[in-house]
Amino acid sequence: MKEHKIILHRYPVRQYLVFLSFLALTVMFWLMSKLAQDYDTELKISPRVKGSLSGIYSPAADNTLYVQVRASGFFILGKKFSENNSFTIDIKDSPEGKKKLKIATANLKDKIRDNFDKSVQILSIDPDTIYFDVSEYVTKKVPVAGNFNLSFKNEFRQSAPIQFFPDSVTVAGSSEYVAKVKSIALSPKKYENVDETVEDISNIVAAQNIYVNPSKIRYKIPVERCTEGSVSVTVRTVNAPKGSKLILLPATVNIKYIVPLKDYSSVSINDFFAEVDFEDTKTSLNRYVKVKVVRHPPSVFDVRVEPPFVEFLIQK
Repeated sequence: MKEHKIILHRYPVRQYLVFLSFLALTVMFWLMSKLAQDYDTELKISPRVKGSLSGIYSPAADNTLYVQVRASGFFILGKKFSENNSFTIDIKDSPEGKKKLKIATANLKDKIRDNFDKSVQILSIDPDTIYFDVSEYVTKKVPVAGNFNLSFKNEFRQSAPIQFFPDSVTVAGSSEYVAKVKSIALSPKKYENVDETVEDISNIVAAQNIYVNPSKIRYKIPVERCTEGSVSVTVRTVNAPKGSKLILLPATVNIKYIVPLKDYSSVSINDFFAEVDFEDTKTSLNRYVKVKVVRHPPSVFDVRVEPPFVEFLIQK
């Protein structure tokens, strides 16, 4: 069999590197030359309004500006990929007695140019007018609310209320929006198979047009090994009018509760009071009335009464 030989033509590596370097420099100079030229394009810009302390200005609608500009390729390339094309309009005084602030966008050309690049030529701005609501700026304190999804290992439970640090925040904004805020929730957090106290930090979830301080909250979720306990107590009656007696069937109920294992031995039947209020019988439709646990040890939680309702008779 005739042997075939493949002959490889080898060129010096240095010649390849010189060629590639020359090609890269050529492309770079060409690109720089192109980017240095001016082009017409459209930019989306969002104006932000900063007002005086006597008023807050919030968008009444989508106030995005579509600005036709003539600018260098360098500028356009940077702005096309920017996530925050915006500028601030500083309103020195509140428009007395007005509900809306009206701004002609033609008057914003210098502001846009100064905020981005003085070499930019503004060709047109659409729309020609933008509007902002004007309302009183107010602040108030509201409580923090958790937003937790918890699951525990066997025998472990949350043993006390969640603690927040701080437990309230200051919300600010227009009176219309602030009035609707009753509490501020944290961002959702999920904890699975928990068997120890949780300490963490979470962000505040603020509604649109509402400013919150602080923006992060530290919290503590007490978790302990727990067990169930129960006591049988006689139900007391209160507020019965003179000459009347309230008879309950049954007269005793079971109170079931969850308690941390370390506190189990310290819980006594004498720590629990259950009662029926005579006033509640006046609204009963079926001669049954709800039993209320009016006292229990601070260490117990998830307190339940069995039966929750008892039959009553009024004896005079």
